[in-house]
Amino acid sequence: MSAPEVVVFLRPGCHLCHDALEDLEALREQEPFTVRSVDIERDDRLHARYLERIPVIALAGEELCDFAVDGERVLQALRDLRERVGAGAARRRPTVAPPRERTAEPLLRASPVPVERVSRIAAPPMPTAEPTLAPTPAPATVGSVPGAAGNADPAAPRLGAGQAERLSRYLQVLTQARKMGRATMSSQELSAHTHVNSTQIRRDLSGFGRFGKRGVGYDVEELVARIRGILHTNQRVGIVLLGAGHLGRAIAGSDVFADHGFEVVAVLDNDPAKIGTPIGELEIGDVRHLAEVVREGEVVVGVIASPAKAAQGLADELVEAGVQIIFNYSGALLRTPPNVAVHTSSPAVDLLHALYYYLS
Repeated sequence: MSAPEVVVFLRPGCHLCHDALEDLEALREQEPFTVRSVDIERDDRLHARYLERIPVIALAGEELCDFAVDGERVLQALRDLRERVGAGAARRRPTVAPPRERTAEPLLRASPVPVERVSRIAAPPMPTAEPTLAPTPAPATVGSVPGAAGNADPAAPRLGAGQAERLSRYLQVLTQARKMGRATMSSQELSAHTHVNSTQIRRDLSGFGRFGKRGVGYDVEELVARIRGILHTNQRVGIVLLGAGHLGRAIAGSDVFADHGFEVVAVLDNDPAKIGTPIGELEIGDVRHLAEVVREGEVVVGVIASPAKAAQGLADELVEAGVQIIFNYSGALLRTPPNVAVHTSSPAVDLLHALYYYLS
């Protein structure tokens, strides 16, 4: 039989994928096979199926392993395939072989295909091959900020929703560690603070370059900068805060946005007693000027920190002004058009989630 083909589903630039290809190259010294790489970035269905698992190793339509090469499993699968093919060939072989074939060697004892005759696995840049499924146009990058200038990078890898959420959590912890003077942090420490498995953390980061040193950990400053670039938050993002009550003042006075490069350009309210009074480095403005503030301040995000009864009206005004991302701290259930993303934040929800695991 000809050398069997091992398929590797990967993404260009993924160092785990590169390591897997090197591992497969070493295995070919024990069992002959060829390698075909499939770039999941070229097909949305492959991207959705394999993004969180790459590299995925498959043989004869069966997925053998993901994240890393399980050498013993791959070799056993190759041997099993050879036995199945050999058994099938034996069943099809004539009862009495023609004279010219009587001295032929049995299939399983045939000389193995020399390694030098098998196509080599390309070194970086990563090899690509046409996927078996027809490629479709790539959607917009997850994590891009509508309306923010300079964030459209066609070469940037697309993130799954789960990966984008985890990277945001890593960034939050790393940013706080930097404020505390930490220079390095290990994946185990990140795991303890984010409740994400350390293996998953290394997998998430591996697709964007080599980070950290064994026994030392990640360079906090470098990793903060790299994750900000991946999430497209290394640019100015304007925010308008609606509501200057206790919650609004707490948000405006905290570093929750500034730590990540976001700029609160205005705090607006409808209470005449508050309008014109200072709040941090800003002065509380009149909410009637919302459209003007959004336009002149290049506002991307609206934050609602008002009482629940006023929240829907404020959301309607944000939508009319062109804001497409709304953070809702009011607790109200907001109705917005499909193109407007609403993120509701509630400490009670986080507490319920934590208590469930503590009490169960």
